[in-house]
Amino acid sequence: MRSSFKKTLLLVFVAILFTLITACSSDSESSTADKDKATNNEATNADQENKVLNNINLSEESGVIGNTITFEANQLEPNQDYQIKWNEFDGYYDIQGINSFIGPKYSEEEIILVEGTSNKEGIWEGSFDIPDGFGGNHNVYVTQGDEKIGQTGFFVKPQFSIEPESGPIGTEITIKVKGLGYDTYKSMWHVTYDNKYTGSVTSVTTNGTTEAKFRATGHIGDHFLSVRSGYLGSPYINFADSPYAEWPAPNFKFTITDETPLIEDYVEAAPEAADGGVEMPPLENKEGVTVELKKQEGNVGEANNLSVSGLPAEQKVKLVWNTMVGSRVTSAGFDEQSDELATVTTDAEGNLSYDFEIPDDLGGIPHRIDIVVDGDVYAQVYLRILPSIVSVEPKSGPVGTPIKITIKGGGWTEFDNAYYMTYDNAYMGYMCSFNSQGTLEFTTYATGEPGHHFMDLYPGVYWQQEKNPLDMTLIPQLTYSVDHPGSGMPAIRMSFEITE
Repeated sequence: MRSSFKKTLLLVFVAILFTLITACSSDSESSTADKDKATNNEATNADQENKVLNNINLSEESGVIGNTITFEANQLEPNQDYQIKWNEFDGYYDIQGINSFIGPKYSEEEIILVEGTSNKEGIWEGSFDIPDGFGGNHNVYVTQGDEKIGQTGFFVKPQFSIEPESGPIGTEITIKVKGLGYDTYKSMWHVTYDNKYTGSVTSVTTNGTTEAKFRATGHIGDHFLSVRSGYLGSPYINFADSPYAEWPAPNFKFTITDETPLIEDYVEAAPEAADGGVEMPPLENKEGVTVELKKQEGNVGEANNLSVSGLPAEQKVKLVWNTMVGSRVTSAGFDEQSDELATVTTDAEGNLSYDFEIPDDLGGIPHRIDIVVDGDVYAQVYLRILPSIVSVEPKSGPVGTPIKITIKGGGWTEFDNAYYMTYDNAYMGYMCSFNSQGTLEFTTYATGEPGHHFMDLYPGVYWQQEKNPLDMTLIPQLTYSVDHPGSGMPAIRMSFEITE
């Protein structure tokens, strides 16, 4: 009896406890569900508030730089001020230290194209001109301050032109471009001349506007040029089947006239490096000491003068030449090496003047000269060695003649170590100058019909660490005069005449 009562009491207690637990669980789940529902509602409301409208109608979906595009933006607040913005890109070359080339980089910002006010129906009509800059896809926004109200897209097509269209053999031909792209498939283009690969076209630091230069070569009459995109270092031939078939694929004709050939051998004036070039380490000069070079750049063997004032009087001064020695392709590597140019004694006022010939050494980025007294560096100055033609021998002969060429002043960094050779605008290959301390010595052979033939050396990039969005390595850069990274390296022009 007592046992039965205890069992009954226990069952009642368990039932009550189960009811309480179930009720608490239900309340908890209900509370959690309510919270989740409220959170989802808030997120939905936020999405609705931040949703960018498709409320911009453009007169054209694509165009070229300078075109005027009309627009209508609707679903706006009446009588409010708005802006039309679009995303713009700025290109630059990433260089690590003074010698390592990382690759092309791009930053993005939004710029205002036009400002205006909506009417009482919440509609704003107006126009804008396509601005200078990179081609390709751009976002067009209608904004109010920093808030994006609406968005659409616009495609900027590149423009190509050639000048001149005729001239004697040796004429410099320039392909001018506006609106090249900034991303992988649109930022590198390539030139062929009579179906021979000549070199690349880039506009990384010139933001879509560039110039490619080369010389007219071949028989008297018409010659045919093509410009094609291709980010892998060569032209993309079946462009019409590509995902970017809307990009142009221009062809040009150049006519060689029966006039006196332009056959002079020369090194072009060194152009300005892209974005001002590599940033060299700052020089250290003691207070009151000034140093000056008659020529801050020049060719191997060229006369120069170094003058310094503010040094200790009647003291011996060591002039120390600093250079790089070694190779980047062997286990020995490379390092800085210092050599004494001369020891000069200052006069009673602490001045010195030293006449010297520019050393036979590496070109590219400049060398540092240290002015040292009793082991202490009093001043420093930079001297740059420019490329120069030493010899092209012989200058004429029959087909098969070996032509021996010697150049001084080649560089050592990843962006000025190599030159890239074309023969009659056909790319042959590359040559390096680091291991030979700036000297390029090689032999090629005369080929082709009787007449004048051209050998051109173009700057380019020997190595880059990141090859996306484009691979610039081991090909002639025809846009070297406006868009070469690190150092402004000139093209080198030479010729040979094949005789009967």
